[in-house]
Amino acid sequence: MKRTKIVLFTVLSLIAIMLPLIFLLLGVILVPSQYTNTFWGRLDEKFEYLMSVDEPKIVVVGGSSVAFGLDSAKLEEYTGMPVVNFGLYAALGTKLMLDMSRPGINEGDIVVLSPELDPQTMSMYFSSETTLQAIDDDYSLAKYVRGSENKFSMIGASWKHLVSKLEYFRDGAPNPSGVYNSKNFNERGDVNYPREENVMEIYHDPNKIIKLDGNLLDGEFIDYVNEYVSYCERRGATVYFSYCPMNSLAMDASTSPESILEFEAALAEKLDCEIIGYADEYILQPGYFYDTNFHLNDVGVRCRTIKLAEDLLLAMENPSLIAETVPAPPALSEHLVMVNGIDKNEGYFTYTKLATGNYEISGLTELGRAQKTLTVPLSVRLGNTTVGIGVTSIGKGAFSGCAATEIIITEDTNIKQIMNGAFENAGTVSALKIYYPSAERLAPPTDNFSGVAGDFAVYVTDGSNYKSDYNWSENVKAVDIIPNLK
Repeated sequence: MKRTKIVLFTVLSLIAIMLPLIFLLLGVILVPSQYTNTFWGRLDEKFEYLMSVDEPKIVVVGGSSVAFGLDSAKLEEYTGMPVVNFGLYAALGTKLMLDMSRPGINEGDIVVLSPELDPQTMSMYFSSETTLQAIDDDYSLAKYVRGSENKFSMIGASWKHLVSKLEYFRDGAPNPSGVYNSKNFNERGDVNYPREENVMEIYHDPNKIIKLDGNLLDGEFIDYVNEYVSYCERRGATVYFSYCPMNSLAMDASTSPESILEFEAALAEKLDCEIIGYADEYILQPGYFYDTNFHLNDVGVRCRTIKLAEDLLLAMENPSLIAETVPAPPALSEHLVMVNGIDKNEGYFTYTKLATGNYEISGLTELGRAQKTLTVPLSVRLGNTTVGIGVTSIGKGAFSGCAATEIIITEDTNIKQIMNGAFENAGTVSALKIYYPSAERLAPPTDNFSGVAGDFAVYVTDGSNYKSDYNWSENVKAVDIIPNLK
């Protein structure tokens, strides 16, 4: 009798533990998909296309530099093999893309690994929350995630995921504007959105400098890649590593021909697959890029596709001549902003002139340090003129030593970039209020607003735009983005 009670108690305890988890997972599955229109919401369709190509194919695996960096139809024309663009989003991590591509690799395939040369994408980084959002249309994809620690982290993130889905179900699902909407992919998985020129304020993102050195070669990640290479080879596929496109303006100041050769040699020594091409051939002029140091514009895509095709054909011992020549980069447009009228907030700040002719906030005046609220100005005047030149960036140390508790960015702002370290020594600041309705051209720092008060929050007029924006959702993890400020 005593043993029966123990067994019954154990069974009831297990049921009590499992029921909440079952209801949680049912809730996640039964609430309608909310992330279909996001950039990373394209993962299920990329996977479906990968699985649908039965003949020997080229599969290019990586992050957004692959999504933004290939003309798969042209690559197919050059090589005579179907092409699958299997790159998506750095916030998902390279590991997930390796995991998800495995079931689609078959005999005769050529796999090209081309992750961004960045500490996050060259690591075992995995975001359970973003992965749940990416598979929101098809949770069966979760079975392809390898590693019990990643699977358990997805279960742990399910409650937050369910809460977010319910909020979107109530308020409306995110529907990003511009290039970062899932509708802007073609069938093969390329970003198919007009990108005519470099739109970055100073033609590169100084918050994400590229440094090619041994620190990028994370041992655990390299081992994982090598195991992936071995798996593909057992399936009868051939694996190559190709360098990603890199903005020459974004290269670390220590970069030299010698340091590049050292990095190439270290990478070749550690990888168990052949490296095609050379790193310096993929360090491209800024005119080829679009909105990040790794995202190409339309002409840049043609340039990278030709280079990759030539490298592949040489590796395949079929060095065919490609009739199309590498196009010259588009000219860098002047981004000078002129503003009529006087902005009363200009006197609270000091400024540094940018290469574009616009201005960056560099610090505070004595009067600015005394303010309890600081509003970022639209422009700064030279002399007594009533015509100002646009303030387009918030620089490192911009709010150092301030007494303000809140910073305001108005709805008509000209700010395009908040630099790392902008809030250094700004411990009084507890709120950043952004009235600008779209996150598309307002890039956050990558240091998650370090230096502000512990209860710091970002308030925005439309939280959904920021939550689903490529840059904000990837980098802003330490703050709350709260919708409906007005």
